[in-house]
Amino acid sequence: MSKILVKDPLAIGGTQTSKSIRNLIDTWESDIKYYETYLYDSSLIVGKYYKIENDAVVPYDLEISDETKLSLKTMLLDKQSDTNLPDTKQFDEHVSQWANLLNQPIPKIKRISLDIEVESEIGRIPDPKIAEKRITAVGFEGSDGLKQVFVLRKSGIEEGVNELLPGVKIVFYEETKEKEMILDTFELMKKYPLLITYNGDGFDLPYLYNRASRLGIDRQKNPLYMMRDSATLTDGVHLDLYRTMSNRAFQIYAFGQKYNDFSLNSVSKGLLGEEKIDYGVELNDLTLYQTANYCQNDARLTYNLTGFNNDLLMNLLIVISRIARMPIDDISRMGVSQWIRSLLYYEHRQNGILIPRRQELDNRSSNVLNDAVIKDKKFRGGLVVEPEEGIHFDVTVMDFASLYPSIIKVKNLSYETVRCSHDACKKNTIPQTNHWVCTKKNGLTSVLIGSLRDLRVNYYKNMAKKDTLTVEEKQLFTVVSQALKVILNASYGVMGAEIFPLYFLPAAEATTATGRHIILDTIDKCKESGIGVLYGDTDSLFVKKPTPKQIEDIITKAKMDHNVELEIEKEYRYVVLSGRKKNYLGVTKNGKVDVKGLTGKKSHTPPFIKTLFYELLDILSEIKTAEEFKRAKNKISDKISECARKVQAKEIPLQDLAFNVMISKAPRDYTKTIPQHIRAAKQLESIREIKKGDIISYVKILNKPGVRPIEMARKSEIDTSKYMEFMESTLDQLTSSMDLDFDTILGKPKQTGLEQFFWN
Repeated sequence: MSKILVKDPLAIGGTQTSKSIRNLIDTWESDIKYYETYLYDSSLIVGKYYKIENDAVVPYDLEISDETKLSLKTMLLDKQSDTNLPDTKQFDEHVSQWANLLNQPIPKIKRISLDIEVESEIGRIPDPKIAEKRITAVGFEGSDGLKQVFVLRKSGIEEGVNELLPGVKIVFYEETKEKEMILDTFELMKKYPLLITYNGDGFDLPYLYNRASRLGIDRQKNPLYMMRDSATLTDGVHLDLYRTMSNRAFQIYAFGQKYNDFSLNSVSKGLLGEEKIDYGVELNDLTLYQTANYCQNDARLTYNLTGFNNDLLMNLLIVISRIARMPIDDISRMGVSQWIRSLLYYEHRQNGILIPRRQELDNRSSNVLNDAVIKDKKFRGGLVVEPEEGIHFDVTVMDFASLYPSIIKVKNLSYETVRCSHDACKKNTIPQTNHWVCTKKNGLTSVLIGSLRDLRVNYYKNMAKKDTLTVEEKQLFTVVSQALKVILNASYGVMGAEIFPLYFLPAAEATTATGRHIILDTIDKCKESGIGVLYGDTDSLFVKKPTPKQIEDIITKAKMDHNVELEIEKEYRYVVLSGRKKNYLGVTKNGKVDVKGLTGKKSHTPPFIKTLFYELLDILSEIKTAEEFKRAKNKISDKISECARKVQAKEIPLQDLAFNVMISKAPRDYTKTIPQHIRAAKQLESIREIKKGDIISYVKILNKPGVRPIEMARKSEIDTSKYMEFMESTLDQLTSSMDLDFDTILGKPKQTGLEQFFWN
């Protein structure tokens, strides 16, 4: 094995010529980005404190409080005897290193947000590559209190009335001074190391860059740097929050799905409780002050997405950078699989371990038999226990805390430990598989994921609840716990995904097989204890009327037998289970209604169906007895029937029939398959500008092309049958679990019958 060093990165790869080394010979680690290689080889951790000493970068750790040190010892390090790994010392060292790194104070980074407005013609979209239209306004909001907007005057446009928020400074530029406005924008940007935009990669920054070039601004005065699919600064960092908020890891795990689409308006409404300004007219028809207010408000919302809740998002990005060993702008744009890849690659380099090629891992698993039972699945997933159909009162949901990360840790699962080469290890088998796990060496994945998991479960979750901490310390522990949750929840999904570079089929299979074994064993223990198990799904069990003593016993047995934590997740007043797996509804003791797979809440669902859906949930939330449930079924049937009548009579207003879908790319970029919202958008282009991130509201009509933007639609052309179908499919989650037949509700002949099963 030889190590090759070159002066020109293109000598390694990046070209299709025979001159690239990786095109000539078999190579390892030749597809890692060059700056990542530098970070890994230099042992530099992004987000950590350093100082410059004698022209060298030296780690600089800030002092951690005595209480934090004591808590770390009593809550975490003293409990590490149960790791079940070959080398517990290595595991303990990782736990300590993580704790010291993640307990470092999070820096407050000076930053500025930017938003631009561009003049446009009806039916034409400003093209950032050509940038032929003038920039009419640039809005800013800074972490140092700066609130500013630059506005270009235009003949024929009134100045209007100043509607700006207090403290916002406005600068007007004469119509011929656009170049000066852009130069002033660049100078302001240079004062901040971090620039925040919303869709700045796709529009604002490439438009600014190319507009500056078109106006003859010297390249040396332009701080922007364009890349293939993103934009950054020559002397700074750019975060495009559109890319960040589109990341499902943030949307689901960090922000609890408080927004359903990724437009600035929806995200701001969900997280900030604020919206974009809507004057009800085209942007070109606004007065100068209205344009200023509209633009600066967008910049303010963009900044506040990083500043709300004590800089929550910024803090999350920094903490995840520390864990993933990845630059913050990559964290903000890339998915969680890339974060975990970077973490594992860094660890390989630290330990002097060659990163295997994907082909090598595939070859190792190519002749291994497995027990996949689902078409197109390489291995079996988590266990789903057949539901006991009907309505059940006093139901407790018990959840295995971070089940798959726990299994990865406890069973020492990693690509190099599953089916290792040691004959002695073949006795250490995985239930329900023909795999075994190494007993001589720790797995890289096991140590990394396991140590992070222990930190979150045993330390950070508890520390975030302590009353003796300072506000800053409490915020730090909360953010770190949240960041760890984001990574841990996604960790198995990543490693079980074929696109992951370190994917190893037997390791993925060993994880899910162990999970199934633990769930089945726990169900048996429940039955032995007299607890009725109603339903199970991957890492959760629904149990009926358990006593506190029974719950305590099951939790203790899970810990003793499998070294995993079982805890109470929810307590339902009642649960309704249908014959389908992963389909149930439950009402908690405080009246909150949970419906598995809640289509009725999706952003594109027409408002009239959403309204009906929530009215039905309100009825369900009031039920306390079986008799009340009977009456509620009649109420729900009546409401659905009345709504269906209004649909068929075309009595529902057009705006309540609208599907609202966000455009993820410009309509012209759709060439092969044209989705319905794009068909509507193409009709709209004749009357207004359409761009990436816009929400298109359309209705379904009888004639081609089958849809019409709401601005151009008439009630007479509405296709009521399509709305009835959508209404039925959306409400099916409720009606099927309650044994209500949609056709019967509407008075149509019932095609097939289901037994009435609610009364046990």
